[in-house]
Amino acid sequence: MTVIKTLKYSLITLLLVTLFNIGETAFADGMGYSVKAVIPENQIDQTKTFFDLKMSPGQTQNLELEIKSSSSETLNLAVEPYIATTNQNGELEYSVEPEKNDSTLIYPITRLISGKQTVTIPPKETKRVTFNLKMPKKAFTGKIVGGFNIYDQENEVKEDSTAKKNDVQIKNVFSVVIGIQLRESLDKIKPELKLNAVKAGLFNYRTAITANLQNIKPEFVSELSIEAKVRKNNSRKVIYEAEKTEIAMAPNSNFDFPISLENQELAAGGYELEITAHSKNDEWTFTKKFRISEEEAAQLNEEAVEIETEPSNKWMMIIIISSGAAILFLLVVIFLLRRSKQ
Repeated sequence: MTVIKTLKYSLITLLLVTLFNIGETAFADGMGYSVKAVIPENQIDQTKTFFDLKMSPGQTQNLELEIKSSSSETLNLAVEPYIATTNQNGELEYSVEPEKNDSTLIYPITRLISGKQTVTIPPKETKRVTFNLKMPKKAFTGKIVGGFNIYDQENEVKEDSTAKKNDVQIKNVFSVVIGIQLRESLDKIKPELKLNAVKAGLFNYRTAITANLQNIKPEFVSELSIEAKVRKNNSRKVIYEAEKTEIAMAPNSNFDFPISLENQELAAGGYELEITAHSKNDEWTFTKKFRISEEEAAQLNEEAVEIETEPSNKWMMIIIISSGAAILFLLVVIFLLRRSKQ
């Protein structure tokens, strides 16, 4: 089977300044520029190099980024705000636009901050870029989180053009991210997870069962470990399982946790998922029944790569019966030949 796959967005991002892994400078060798946040007076912790701001309802404020060129060529950069999400690997993501915002996200940061800007920086010069922030009029408890994504526009265009010529399209955009965290209160919020849809699918083009986990509170969940087990309905035998540690989830976000079938075919039928997630201070346990239809299994098995096809029970039975009949026939022939010689 010839398989042509397209990775629309495989965005390789250098998260040089994030909310959990703070660097001293937002700079990468070979990129030709460095970025730093111009820290304002309402910064909660002045030692932090990302925006961690104490805000008030309805407050407006300018946020500034300082971009310094170390290149001998003119740079054409894009500076774009993004909301914080959780990617399919259970990691924080500040540089990918989700197809749809999480259902619990009340105030996406992209609605509070002015939009994408482009900036041209002559060789070895420094420029400041200013964004306008306006908080909601209604008081908010929790964290509104996102990041400024700074990347070379020309490299993005070149990568996209090259990708379109290939069967397998991968878009690599190297960027710097400056984190943004907005709070009106320093009160802590207890995290809460929810299990949504459980279904058969493909993960990295391989057969899997995915469980959508959702962080429904405006607070980070960090140091999260997840254990998942899948059984057939009314059976105690575990047929598929997965475990992952060091997961981090952004406030008001969700992701599909994969349980790999290890390249085995999906089989139609009824199943039950048991999943346990625990962080440093909290634990959640969920169980959910789900069904895989014949049509769904056939389609996903066809689309999957490196699938290991196993003979069905029907064909195995035919092979066993045929082999047994052949052996019995051979024994009868041998018996008759010996008897005729006597």
